[in-house]
Amino acid sequence: MRVVKHIMLWFVSTILFTLATFGLELWEGNKISTTEYYGFQNIGFVFIFLAFLFSAVLYPIIIFPFSWVVRMIANPLISRIMILLLSGIGGYVFFYKAYDERFIQEYHLNSSIAIILFGIAGSIYVLVDYYLDQRS
Repeated sequence: MRVVKHIMLWFVSTILFTLATFGLELWEGNKISTTEYYGFQNIGFVFIFLAFLFSAVLYPIIIFPFSWVVRMIANPLISRIMILLLSGIGGYVFFYKAYDERFIQEYHLNSSIAIILFGIAGSIYVLVDYYLDQRS
């Protein structure tokens, strides 16, 4: 059951990260009206595909090993709180990697939207993780 749980969490995290990325792009990225930025307005569904691909690779390389190590050190509640906090921090980092500093100042982009969206994605991930732990 443990392997099935992690495969399900991989799928859930991929969908949630892709939705958070797409939501951030719709909320903040649509403000950028230049062809220098390759967002959803310019490249369309390729943007969603790239976000999906990136998030599918992100889980086995970063999220799964981190959550496994933290669960070995701390109890499941502490590890879930850390995942929730790190998802918000990850949204903040993603915001500044996705948008150039010039775009942020020129188009008045707000990083708190990224923190909120990725925090919501992290909350849903933690709830699914809790649910799957209760079922096993």
